Amino acid sequence: MRVVTALCVIRAAGAIAVDTADRKPSTPPPPKYNLTRALLLAEASYCTATEDQPLLPAELRKTIIVTKVVDNHATRAVIGWDASDRSLFVSFRGTENDRNWWQDAKFVKIRPYADYKDVAVERGFWRWYNFLKEDVAHQLAKAKAKFDPTSLFTPVRFYGHSAGGAVAVLAAFDQLRGSVYNGTKLVGSYTFGCPRVGSASFAKAFTSLLGDAENWRVTHRDDVVPHLPQEDLGYLHTPREAWQRDEVKPDLIYCADSATHEDDACSNSCYPLGCTSVVDHLSYLGLVQGIGGCVEL
Repeated sequence: MRVVTALCVIRAAGAIAVDTADRKPSTPPPPKYNLTRALLLAEASYCTATEDQPLLPAELRKTIIVTKVVDNHATRAVIGWDASDRSLFVSFRGTENDRNWWQDAKFVKIRPYADYKDVAVERGFWRWYNFLKEDVAHQLAKAKAKFDPTSLFTPVRFYGHSAGGAVAVLAAFDQLRGSVYNGTKLVGSYTFGCPRVGSASFAKAFTSLLGDAENWRVTHRDDVVPHLPQEDLGYLHTPREAWQRDEVKPDLIYCADSATHEDDACSNSCYPLGCTSVVDHLSYLGLVQGIGGCVEL
């Protein structure tokens, strides 16, 4: 009798372990930060070419102060102060010709982190980020000294659309590692139409460092870019995904992804044959993205 009971307990424990391992991540709560505002700040990297004459939508003009625009090798970062909640921000544009950068891309992974030797990231995104990193760190320090000199750590957010989103993710990882952007505390990273930035090890390391910070990547219907580079090449998105399923309506589905698993019921549902839309890539939450969106300001 005791032997039978013991076997039943062992089997039950094994079943629980298998069920826990196979269970999909739960759907996350909505983001704390307004994603439409995040999108407008991401668009600022296309439209604002100089801090002297920042081109911003009306919703941002009362609270956003652009302190510096950094241009280098056709990449751009817009740095500034958000008076609405007393935080710093950086909006990244990946390339000058962001409309079709992926058409000629050759994706190659590199391992550039001495403290995370198993972490791999895409070489091109890493290069674009490093064109800007030193200047961005310097300009963030200057903005902090001007607007928030007495705080030990000033909140900072990173934004980006398309390849600029990949650069924003790399900047967020550097901030979380503590090696760059001293005197700041990451409160959020927000990307739109962002490609996969690194390996599964990168997604795991990034997520393990997040703490209370938010990381949201918004995808749109059949946008081609979030599916590049392909998972088959060893790349994985960082969570969390918010998916705009409709062509125009800005309603979002908050997806059940994690540091080890993308949600195949969200943007991945169009893979492998349907994820080909450039139109969806250039429109998010009902707003035109890229240079084309600047004419509406």
